[in-house]
Amino acid sequence: MRVRSLAVFLVLASALVAAAPSQAPSPRGAPRTYCNPLPIPNYPVGRLVRDLRAGDKIDGSFLWFVDRVEQYRELADPAVLWHDGKWFLYPSVDMAWVSADMGATWQHHPLNVRDAGYAPTIVRQGSRFLLMASESAIYASDSPLGPFTELGRPKLPAGLPVTTDPMLFVDDDGRLFLYWGCTETVGIFGIELDPSDPARPIGPAKKLIPFSPDAHPWERVGEHNQQRNAGWVEGAWMIRREGRYYLTYSAAGTEHRAYAMGAYVGTSPLGPFTPQAHNPIFRTTEGLVTGTAHGSIVRGPGERWWVFYTIAAGAAHGFERRVGMDPVEFGPDGQIRVPRATSTPQWLPGAGPGGAGPADTGWVHLNGGVQTFGSSNAANVTGRLAVDNDLRTWWMPADGDATPTLTSRLYAPASVHAVRIAWRDIGLDTNRGVRPGPYQYRVELETAAGVWQTVLDRTTSNDDLLVDYREIAPVVGRRARLVVTGWPKGITPGVAEFTVFGTTVPAADR
Repeated sequence: MRVRSLAVFLVLASALVAAAPSQAPSPRGAPRTYCNPLPIPNYPVGRLVRDLRAGDKIDGSFLWFVDRVEQYRELADPAVLWHDGKWFLYPSVDMAWVSADMGATWQHHPLNVRDAGYAPTIVRQGSRFLLMASESAIYASDSPLGPFTELGRPKLPAGLPVTTDPMLFVDDDGRLFLYWGCTETVGIFGIELDPSDPARPIGPAKKLIPFSPDAHPWERVGEHNQQRNAGWVEGAWMIRREGRYYLTYSAAGTEHRAYAMGAYVGTSPLGPFTPQAHNPIFRTTEGLVTGTAHGSIVRGPGERWWVFYTIAAGAAHGFERRVGMDPVEFGPDGQIRVPRATSTPQWLPGAGPGGAGPADTGWVHLNGGVQTFGSSNAANVTGRLAVDNDLRTWWMPADGDATPTLTSRLYAPASVHAVRIAWRDIGLDTNRGVRPGPYQYRVELETAAGVWQTVLDRTTSNDDLLVDYREIAPVVGRRARLVVTGWPKGITPGVAEFTVFGTTVPAADR
């Protein structure tokens, strides 16, 4: 299932959507929408494959979906701050990224502590910021982008699990707490820390969330939660709202579509906690964006709550992941939930009609039928792997194809407003000099029979984007095609998804 390397031809997404961001401004000015997976530049090579060479035999390590090593890129487990009108994003594998336009576009700002471990956590403590990652020391800085100074590792009592998947939380009264846990069955723990010396615990540690496979079958590992004896309870995150403390966590395995997020609720930072009636609070098993868990819940622009989360994309390995964001809601009974994971353009706060947002634009994603080959290489065959709404499948051109082209028919004439392309680095092998980098391309729309208009020109791009999402000036057409003009040396340009967004033209106006 995992490695599909056939040369296939593409059917494209039709009519939909407008709005969205990536590294260039909208033709109307500032970006008005965002779209998942987020267009984060400079995705790093996965930590587990940095010292491996493509093609070498797998040594039996867990979570591989292939027989031979394939290097992949990953970002996951995002911790986020909303500070000074900007999002600051700290995911696993590298740090940090900043968005000054509410999540539409992101810029990489490498820290002096870039790879302390998986699952970073950051918190503002008075005039300084505390940063930590799995099994790492705690670091401090007077800026969210550092430089950071090491304060030491938390000196936990003996007999406790190591501090994998930590979360630092500062309460309204200034008290500092550490939550952690990433095990098959043990659960989530918490302890209070000395605010003046964060490496020093105050009081005993407490087990706050157990692994409960019978009470919560969704915690069981597996694509269908079929393993009763393991759950990988992990990814704790704490928030306080209206006197309640919500301790969220994840389970079911990050490599699975069933990976989900739950919540326990209490009246103090160390509990006791009870699971809220509505659990899990976020679980997405179908569509482009799945495995939606292990992330952070943060109050952002307009005092609205948001969740930043991991997205499963494992074609070669279970740690091949992406990052998304969506609004969080609290019901009248105080229960927390994420209504849905979105994969179509969403209005940014204040950007929708009449200042609405965040909200769905109402533009839909439509896949059309396979068309004649746009490629010059007759060896291409038809297929839907670049428009099947699945990050784990992809299209790739035949060997020697100098200008790979994907052509797709829209279901109906449509006004196209935005384009999203999710790439795959086929042949990535950094230990043999094959490194990631920018993809260059243009998107054309057939505006009349045989007449193609370029609606997006990225042929001189220097942006390294595994997901590239762009707003365009609306154009009506019947077919769309992606023409790939450049890619990193040694890489074959795979296309996991080629989607156009907009609205169909009413039949009376065609």
